[in-house]
Formats: sequence, structure tokens, C-alpha cells
Amino acid sequence: MTQIHDVVVLGGGPSGLAAAIALGARGRSVVVLERGRLGRPRVGETFGPEIEPHLATLGVREVFRAEACVPFRGVRSAWGSAEITARPSIVHPLGEGFHVDRARFDAMLAGAAAERGVVLREETGVPTIEEAAEGFFVRSRDGVEVRCRFVVDASGRGAPAGAVGSSARRWVACDRTIAILARMTPPEGRDVEPELLIESAEEGWWYVAPQPGRKLFCVLLTDADLTAGAPRAEPLERFRAALERTNHVRALAEGCTIDEPPRVVRADVGMLVPGRGARWCAVGDALVAGDPLAGDGVARGFHSAIEAATDIDRALAEGADALPEAATDAAAFLAGHLDRRARYYGMEPRFSEALFWKRRQAFDWQAAPIGLDPRVTLRWDGREPDPHAIAPIEALVPPKALASVLDFLRSPRAAHEALAALRSAAPLGDRRLLVGLEGLVALGIVNEEAVSALRG
Repeated sequence: MTQIHDVVVLGGGPSGLAAAIALGARGRSVVVLERGRLGRPRVGETFGPEIEPHLATLGVREVFRAEACVPFRGVRSAWGSAEITARPSIVHPLGEGFHVDRARFDAMLAGAAAERGVVLREETGVPTIEEAAEGFFVRSRDGVEVRCRFVVDASGRGAPAGAVGSSARRWVACDRTIAILARMTPPEGRDVEPELLIESAEEGWWYVAPQPGRKLFCVLLTDADLTAGAPRAEPLERFRAALERTNHVRALAEGCTIDEPPRVVRADVGMLVPGRGARWCAVGDALVAGDPLAGDGVARGFHSAIEAATDIDRALAEGADALPEAATDAAAFLAGHLDRRARYYGMEPRFSEALFWKRRQAFDWQAAPIGLDPRVTLRWDGREPDPHAIAPIEALVPPKALASVLDFLRSPRAAHEALAALRSAAPLGDRRLLVGLEGLVALGIVNEEAVSALRG
């Protein structure tokens, strides 16, 4: 039997539930399809105070305030130095934030959505989506079919198979970041301090966040390929070994019990291109995902979800077939975010030769001179570049975009054609891409062969 709804939301995380709440509050018929089950630990458990205005807009601030939270009263970090630097939240203009249990937080949002008439279906798997007259047919793994006018993709980083717009859209991943996370229980009698601990290490960086119920959330951010070649030990053994190489995180974790084996989740910076199409849009990390160091993913996800809900509601009221362009330019945001990331990662000089850090410490591309003749012929000889040699270029240009342009240059091409190929793979601004292309030439990864004759 086919169900009929105004909107199908793919994903039951904060962004998807926020979009559902906002649409349900406007009287729209909404179903949320969550491919897994709510309740599992997720990253994104520390909120700055900027989350509160969004909670108020959604009408859930008081419900949230009644939930068990640990106040977010500051950050202790060993970043750029082995010594700890403390930054209390009192210096933030909006005051202190919150450490939350994400399972409980998401359940709170799901309850608020249900109160507004939203239907939530869990363990639906990745749905198949077919275009239909005036909308879509969405079929879940358990055989339920939904006909809808609009689809909101809140499925997180990447582009799952079967997703709406999959024939035209692509995920532009700017790095290979993964998060290895574990929930810990401190020994009896030890207080859990309401502060976030951050510590950099050669293979990445760690954070430890307090949780309600005397728990600690301990997370290592690193690159997927840096762990792929590690000895084939159990995940728990590898996690403990990496933990032993830290100082402050190790001291905080001493005596703690790891509640369950560590899990690995995606944490790459990136964006979806395009982020909107005919009768669909992406929100939250499915639209644009920032570096976890920024700590603002849920707040940004709420913002995009509320914006999308407003646009969809207006389109439904007017009988429109498409949504307007998003008020927030995802590509411009991501380009600026990458520059801010480079500044913060550049503040850690101790591991500047380590691959994880070289990939994130971009040189000043805005001041770099450009001398590449657009008519020059470029060619890649097929030799795989040394990861350490190409790492500074990856700080500017996404690694998959670099791989695609190298493949494009297996045959001699004019420089302007190579730039166009880069632009197609990663629309992050021509100057950034051109400096990255010149870097490939300067490093000898790409060779200049000749200057093409002028055409026409």
C-alpha cells in the first residue's frame, strides 16, 4: 500500500528531525526514514551556546533544558604545545554550552516531531527513489512505499546509493578524516569535569567530552589511510595503543572502563554538488560538513534544516515545482572553512612533517604568484605521487579532485583544460585550484611539455 506525504526526510539525525519538526509545525505531512536505529552513540555531542536560538525556533528549547546535560564550561587544549591551555566559556559572548547524550538528544527531537504529527520509521535501510508525476516514489527496504512532493536528504556525509538526485550529484570530500570513538566510564569516586579536553598527536587529534550519567566520550580524529596499513590488531587494542601515545587524554582515561569496542565513523570535510534539485534538497552534513574541530555541526545543520523547511513550505503553498537557491552558498562556506582550518592547524608546529598535519596546513594560496600559461600542455606520466610530496596540495584541493585531474592528464592537455577539469570536480574557486595545479607542476608531479598554438 502506498502512503502519501508532503515530504519524505531521509535521515533521523538532528538535521533531519529539525526539518521534520519545522515542517510538521506548519501542518505539513512528513515521514522520516532512518536507515538504522536511533540510540547509538554519535559524534556531535558538544554544543556551543549558539544552539539555543535554533532550539527556540523549533519550539523545543524548554524540553531540551529539562533534559540531563553537562554544562560546557570551557576547553582545555594541548594544541601547539605539550602544555594545557584553558579557555573558560565565560569568555564566549553567549555564555556556556552543553555536553549531551546524543541518543537522548535525538530521542527528544523525535518526540517533538511526533507531537507535530511526523511519522518516524527506523531500520528502513537505504531507500530506492523514483521520480513520479509531481514528486517521487520512495521505497524502503521493508517494502513500504511513500509518494511525496518533496524529499529532504539528511542522510549525512556522502551520497548513499539510491539517493535522490544521485545521477547528477556528487560528494566532494576535502580529506579522509574518520573518527574512532569510544564511550568510557570513570572509576567510582572520580568526578567528571564539565570541560572539553583536546590534545593533538602525530596521527591526528583527540577530544574527550563529558556525558550525562558520569560518562566520557573519547574520540580520535585521524585519516582513514593512516589506519588502513596499521598492524591487524583488534580495534580495541589499536585504540588503546594510540591512547597510550597521548599525555593528557591518557591521564584522563586512566582507570576508565571502555563500555564497548570503539566504532569508526566518517568525519570528512566536504559538500554535496548540487545541494538542491527539482523537488529535493540536502541539509546538515549531507549538504556541507565541516571539520569536527569547529564543533558547530549540529547548529549549522539546524540552520540549514530550518531554512529548507521554510522554502519547502512556501513551494507547497504556491504549488511550485522547484525550490529557490539556498540563502547560504555551500561552496563559499566550504572554501572559507578550509582557510580557517588551515590557520588553526597551522598553530600546531610539532607535527608539521606528519602526513595528517601536512594535508591540512595550507600555504598562503591567495598571495602565491600565478605564472602558468593557460596554453601550456600538461601531462602526467602515470607515476603515483609520493603522499608526503602531494600533501600540501591536498590542503588546497580535495584529494579525489587531484586524482581525477591526474587521470585527465594521462593524455597531454592544455592548462586551461586541466583547470576546467578541476573546477568540475571541486568548485572551490579558480584561484585556489590554479595555485594547486601550479603546485603539481612545481613538484614535478605534472610535467609541462609545450605551449599550444592559439586557436581561432
